[in-house]
Amino acid sequence: MDLISKVQSGNIIKADNTTKNVSNVDFKELLVNALEEVNKDQLYAEEMDQKFMLGEVSNIHDVMIASQKAELSLSFAVEVRNKVLEAYKEIMRIQM
Repeated sequence: MDLISKVQSGNIIKADNTTKNVSNVDFKELLVNALEEVNKDQLYAEEMDQKFMLGEVSNIHDVMIASQKAELSLSFAVEVRNKVLEAYKEIMRIQM
């Protein structure tokens, strides 16, 4: 289950497999959990690549799916970072 569907369901599952209601989660915790998921996807894709090269995994489809999932999650994280930075810059431009 990806982070978006976890949030839509009203719960998020943290890295230590504990569940927390979204209304009780602060923004920092949400970002940390999302980045942990991205990191987990990247590590899994790297592990699958290594297993494929060693001949431990014969199904190239699983390797490609893991690789694409890692690529998409990283791209999504970069886009979220860019939007947060844009919002921060916009807030800093507001004159009081």
